[in-house]
Amino acid sequence: MRLNRPWFVTLALIASVVAVLPGAPASADRSGAEYLYAPTDPYLSQRVQEVTDTSDVLLAVEWEPTTNGVVDGVRICLDLTQQQVNNRLPLTGDLWTSDGDLLGVAGASEGITFTAPCFYDLTMNQVLVSAGQRYVVGVWVRGGQYSYVPGGFATGRSNGGHVTAPSNVDSTVGSGNGLYAYTSDMGEASPFPVDSWQDSDYLVGPRFTPFMP
Repeated sequence: MRLNRPWFVTLALIASVVAVLPGAPASADRSGAEYLYAPTDPYLSQRVQEVTDTSDVLLAVEWEPTTNGVVDGVRICLDLTQQQVNNRLPLTGDLWTSDGDLLGVAGASEGITFTAPCFYDLTMNQVLVSAGQRYVVGVWVRGGQYSYVPGGFATGRSNGGHVTAPSNVDSTVGSGNGLYAYTSDMGEASPFPVDSWQDSDYLVGPRFTPFMP
């Protein structure tokens, strides 16, 4: 038997269904973005630049969000001037699952955003990520001369918010955290990085925006 509901009851039911549909809330925008490393982090003072290595290289990190959210970019610390980086464009970034499934590609081809003291940002379309799941994010750097913290992943890293990165021994990818792959392929053609070297941290991280209640 069909029941005829008043119009205001029907509207209330529709509103209740819409309220539980999954999606990115209005607060999931770049204004609330988090990064693995803050510009004022004293940890950055331990970095060194590998000036003699000029090979094209993909530098990456395994990381985990502690809450659901979106990734819409990748950040890397490079001790290169903006002009030097602009001369190497395009640069690309990649986001994978910890099993190596490609989820998104970031890029910068006409200028790149710089944040002191050493950060450069690449942008991608929003990708949903889940709390407690491991991901890998990387940046392909033309001409090398990257920066890194020796032994940085002897312990895990955290931004004090919702972004963490496991230590080398706790990593589930390849030979440990602080990942890299020497390659001239970029973007969707980039190989999944599985090599690491002496717990080195190549100062790469996602631009992550948590979903707020």
